[in-house]
Amino acid sequence: MQHNRSENRFFVKGALACAAFCIFSAGRLFAGAQTGTTGANFLKIPVAVIPAALGESYTALVGPDSILYNPAGLGLLRYSSFSGSHNQYLDSMTQEYAALAYRSTYGTVGAAFSMLSSGQITAYDKDDADIGHTSTSHQFWILSYARSWPNFNQDIGKLDQMLITPSWTRVTPVLDYRPKTYRISVGASLKNVNEKLDKMSSSAYTVDAGAMLVLPGHLHIGVSALNIGGKQKFFSESYNLPGVLRAGVAKDFHSLKDILIVTAASDIVKYSDAQAFHTVGLEVDIMRMFQLRAGYKGQRDTGASVSGGFGMNLDKLTEKNNIIHGARIDYSYLDYGNLGVTHRFGMQVIW
Repeated sequence: MQHNRSENRFFVKGALACAAFCIFSAGRLFAGAQTGTTGANFLKIPVAVIPAALGESYTALVGPDSILYNPAGLGLLRYSSFSGSHNQYLDSMTQEYAALAYRSTYGTVGAAFSMLSSGQITAYDKDDADIGHTSTSHQFWILSYARSWPNFNQDIGKLDQMLITPSWTRVTPVLDYRPKTYRISVGASLKNVNEKLDKMSSSAYTVDAGAMLVLPGHLHIGVSALNIGGKQKFFSESYNLPGVLRAGVAKDFHSLKDILIVTAASDIVKYSDAQAFHTVGLEVDIMRMFQLRAGYKGQRDTGASVSGGFGMNLDKLTEKNNIIHGARIDYSYLDYGNLGVTHRFGMQVIW
C-alpha cells in the first residue's frame, strides 16, 4: 500500500511538473520572433490524416498520431499501433509520414518519420538562364517515451474504458474493476529536423513535452510544448525553430447502443512567430465502422481554415483471433483557397 501511494505521488508530481514546463515555455513563445523569422516552417504542415481532417484539434486525443501533437497521449495507449499517410501537397509536392507506438510494461515508446519533397524544380542562374533542375528535401525524426498512471500491466492489449471510445471492434475492453477517478499521462520526445536546399543542408535537434489528464465521462484535457530549443543554421545565419504551445480538450457522446459516437475536440495553439488561434474538430462514428470528420482552424495566414474527411474501420472484415486487432483506412482534405485543395490518404493498424 505504501509503495502504491509513493508511486501515486511520483506520477502526480511528474504530470504537474510536465504541465508547468509546458506553461513556462509559453513565455518563450509569446515573446518570440516576428512572423516569418523562424526556420523549418514545413513543421507547421499537417501530415497525419485524422488530425488534419479535425483541424489539428488533437492535443487531447489519444492515438499513434499523438506523437505529433502531445507525446503524453502515447502513454494512454494500451496496445501497439502504426499510422502512415501520403500527402499530395500543393504544386506537385508530396509528403510521407509513418509513426509507430510500442506498448510495454514500462510505458510506451514511439517513433515517427516524415519527409516533404518538392520534386524537380527548374533552376536559374543570376541572369535568369535555365541551368537544369534542383530539388529540396525536408525531414524530421521523432523518438518518444510516455507513461501513464494508474498503470495496469494486465490491461496491455485491451481497451481502457476511461478513455474516449475508439472505433476498434476486435480489441477486448477491460471489464473487471479498475479505479475510475482519473488517468494521468506524461511524455517527452527528442526530434531531429533536417532540410536540404540544393547542395546546402542543415540539421537541428529539439524537444517536445506534454501532459494529459483524463476525467470521468471520457473528458480529456491536454497541454504540450513543441519544438522547444534548437536552431537551424544556413550559411552564417541561425533561426529558431517554430515553437508551439498547445492546450486542448476532447469528449465523446454516445447514442443508444453506440450506433453513433460523436467526438468533439478543440485546441488553442500559439506559434512563436504568430498570434494564438483556436481549432475545432468533430468526428461522427457510425456503427463503429464509418467515420465522418470536419475541422476548422482559425489561423489566418495559412489560408487553410476548413478541413474534412472520412474513414472506414476494417475490423469487422478480419478474423477475430488475428494477430492484427484493428485496421482502418482514412482520407482528409484541406482547402487552401486559391492555392488549391490538398489530399491525404492513410492507414492505421493496431496489435
